[in-house]
Amino acid sequence: MSDKVIQSKSPKLGFIPARPFLVFISFLELLWTLSYLTTEPPSAFDVIICTLGAAFNVCLIYGTLKINDKALGYSQIYVISLMIVSFVMLCFGPVLFSSFIASDYHKYHKLSESSNDEIKKQQTDIYGEIIRAIPEQNSKEAAGRKFLTGIIAGEMVVFFHIVCILYFYVEYVMIKRLRKFIAARKETYGKEFLA
Repeated sequence: MSDKVIQSKSPKLGFIPARPFLVFISFLELLWTLSYLTTEPPSAFDVIICTLGAAFNVCLIYGTLKINDKALGYSQIYVISLMIVSFVMLCFGPVLFSSFIASDYHKYHKLSESSNDEIKKQQTDIYGEIIRAIPEQNSKEAAGRKFLTGIIAGEMVVFFHIVCILYFYVEYVMIKRLRKFIAARKETYGKEFLA
């Protein structure tokens, strides 16, 4: 009986099978992490965040493919921490971003102290585009437009954070269902190989 392979269907969220979906999104996140580190000049903070993200995705892929409850447990803890951090950013991010736009602080914001002249030129071009897009505050009408721009920018940040939190929640639910599936199969069939 130890040579018997247990065939079972993977848990689903709606019509989406959990295992292929988790492997697919983890693979995409790994590609994004690698492309971000290779296209941007990485800071120490970027390297730390990308390393944590890559470790999470490797752990999630391993846990999903090998049906490893311990690896999925670590992935679940990481997703919970991401939801908490995103919620905290949701509380403060929109206010900071809309205040940054509406108060003309962007005019006084220093460019990074990069030694690369090409990067400074790109940053100057980017900030120049933003500054030209925001009207000068010489009249009541311009102040109203700047205020409206700040509100729209803040609402865009809120929308982005809500989408991120919902994405992390879907990932959490899929990992949780996969862990319950593993626990039920181990309880039913013991330590036999799960296919």
